[in-house]
Amino acid sequence: MIFWLSVNNALGEVGSEPLCADPIDLAKLDPPTIHAMQSIPEETDCISVMWEAGRDSEHMHQLCDLSYQAEGDQEWKLVHNITNPTWERQEVWRVWHCGFLFGTLYHFQMRCQRFGGAGYWSDWSPMMNFTTHEKAPSGELDAWWKVKTREAEARTEVQLLWKPMKPNEAHGKILGYMATLSTRRHSGEPSPLCNTSETCCTFSLPLGTQKIYLMAYNARGSSQPTEVYLSEKKGQPVPKFQASPHNETSIWVFWDPPVTPARGYIIEWHSMTSAEDSSDGNHGHNNMRWTKVQSGTVTRALIQENVKPFQRYNISIYPLYRDRVGMPQCLEVYTRQKAPSDTPKLHPGSISKSTAQLHWEPIPVEKRHGFITNYTIFWNGTNEDLKSAVVNSSVDTFTIVGLWPSRMYRVYIMASTVGGSTNGTILTFYTKAIDDMDLPFVYMLIGLLLLAIIVLVICFQKSKRMKTQFWPSVPDPANSSLGKWAPAILQEEILQAPKSCELSPVVVSAILVIEADEKKCLSCGKGEPAKALEDGSMTASLESYMANAETTLPTGDPAPASYVNSPESVQYAKVFVDSYCSQQKASPSFYMRSNSTQPLLSDRTPSPKPYENLWFHSDHPNRELDYSCQEDAVFLDRALLDFPLLQGLKIDGDEDLSNFRKL
Repeated sequence: MIFWLSVNNALGEVGSEPLCADPIDLAKLDPPTIHAMQSIPEETDCISVMWEAGRDSEHMHQLCDLSYQAEGDQEWKLVHNITNPTWERQEVWRVWHCGFLFGTLYHFQMRCQRFGGAGYWSDWSPMMNFTTHEKAPSGELDAWWKVKTREAEARTEVQLLWKPMKPNEAHGKILGYMATLSTRRHSGEPSPLCNTSETCCTFSLPLGTQKIYLMAYNARGSSQPTEVYLSEKKGQPVPKFQASPHNETSIWVFWDPPVTPARGYIIEWHSMTSAEDSSDGNHGHNNMRWTKVQSGTVTRALIQENVKPFQRYNISIYPLYRDRVGMPQCLEVYTRQKAPSDTPKLHPGSISKSTAQLHWEPIPVEKRHGFITNYTIFWNGTNEDLKSAVVNSSVDTFTIVGLWPSRMYRVYIMASTVGGSTNGTILTFYTKAIDDMDLPFVYMLIGLLLLAIIVLVICFQKSKRMKTQFWPSVPDPANSSLGKWAPAILQEEILQAPKSCELSPVVVSAILVIEADEKKCLSCGKGEPAKALEDGSMTASLESYMANAETTLPTGDPAPASYVNSPESVQYAKVFVDSYCSQQKASPSFYMRSNSTQPLLSDRTPSPKPYENLWFHSDHPNRELDYSCQEDAVFLDRALLDFPLLQGLKIDGDEDLSNFRKL
């Protein structure tokens, strides 16, 4: 037949090139129909599929495809070259196929076309489901374990883990797993260690137990027991272990094989959390994943199960030897990092006037989203520039120095990873005005100051006593008890002396040498009395002289200097009168009251000995003093009244003192 296509509109018509073909070669058949399926024979992996050709094409020789897919698989499998010979006149056709899994749900569908390869494939037939019959599981289980010894109870706590049985070995739906200490099954056998549908269980064993048995079971029976040896994990570890992200959901791990050949490796990994105590190796087993590398020659593996970005994973590898398990090698890795979603919480520590100690809590592991590379601390005070310091990620304390006393400071911390940084909240604190260590010194200074004030007050109140303690006064003989004592001969005359003549303590202040007037000689060799002494003119001149502290003689010669020997004021003066024109006779001396306040001085010549009569202390002690003048007697009477010490002397056996004895 010739086929062509034409199309027209208001402007005209156009036709296609003609096609010459047999119509049967261009036909698309109706899809076939699957009627039934069954396992033939029993206990095999073969299935019989019964199907029927499409309507109005049952008498045509067809070529068909059978497609099937197990539940959960992504790929369809095809069975080609299924035919329906036309010489066999039947309505339902049958096809056999083997290699199906036991106890597995399959989806089936078919399509057909004209035999010979000409024409078009029909549409797929409606899907039909079929579950193969079950069989007792076969094969071994991949198992792993964790052991924790409790010596106090003489027991060993074991956590047993295993992988689900492979579909080609399960032979149906696995109903559960069972762990036992023995393979014998009789009525007296103790209950199993665990019987669960999960892939892990925890139980307690006596110390020294080295082997347990694990098996899986379904509706048709149980598998052969898998022996699990609880070997010590003290073997040689792998020499080198590394990990690197493959993508955001997978990680490549690499290792070098140990010196002793291994039969395989166990690789386990889990995401880390803040509640995990990684120091003792007790991880959350519900979060842990593991895989077994069956060959000892393999040196890398790809981890894909339960891997997510921005989470930290702890990966360990254990080499498996014939009679032991090697020690683990561990590392931590991220598939991708970003800035932390939280920051450390700053807490103030010890704060002084110039320093401030800070400490912070680590960021929870699940909120770090990467490895912390460093912490940066920022701070500034009032009217100060912002300062910063960078510390290592392993540090959790920092001391700020160089602060000003009594000032407010603001501080915050920034946590950084390779994926970014996050700033924390601001902490405000005030520095102290004075350190605690300075308080004892302040108190000590205040105490010393108070003590000094108290001592000064006491010294002012007890000034006289303190003065005598540091500068003791020299004893004054004139103030002694002998100063007022007189012999019995002179007692009446002393008692008759006027009270006004009683003097205060006598103090010798100075010795002055005065040149006497020629007409007023005090020596007894002259016949005229000394009028100057009677009328007291000399006394007045001497008193005036002493009061004005003049120390120069009328002739211009310097007088002897005075020296202090007592803190008391001057009470009287001793006056020596020289003879006229340096006569060889001794010059008399007399004492006079003095108004001078000049302190007593130490003379160049030795002071009189205690209680020594100054009357006889003159330049010529061996000369005889002749006092024949009446005026001299009057003067002596007046002098003895002023000097009680002279009255107290008892003089006997000296004829030259007759002039004095008459007193």
